[in-house]
Amino acid sequence: MAIHVKRNTGMMGGLAKVAVIVDGQPAAKLGTDEDTTVSLGDKTVKLKAKQWFFGSKELEVVDKANVEVRINMAALLLLLAAIVCLILGVILSPIITALAVILFFVCIIYSSKNWFQLIKVK
Repeated sequence: MAIHVKRNTGMMGGLAKVAVIVDGQPAAKLGTDEDTTVSLGDKTVKLKAKQWFFGSKELEVVDKANVEVRINMAALLLLLAAIVCLILGVILSPIITALAVILFFVCIIYSSKNWFQLIKVK
């Protein structure tokens, strides 16, 4: 069984490698725009991507699948909103700063399983 995995995350998270986890075991680490082929004997496996405390949901794939690791835009926009609120809060009001802290916590919790998207490519 061979599964082709490619990282296509753009500039976000480009400093650190993304770990590809197959059936709970680390299989490879991908840098920006790198790809790898994971060979296993099972008919179906569960893939997951992880980088620090950011991660993805599990994706069940079959033999000869092409999978792309991408950034989830909703999680990225949530992070950018938190950063903007933090900057505006420092300038304008402590209430906006409190909102930024709440948004950061929500972003961390949401991104632990949703920062990356594993997409099957045909």
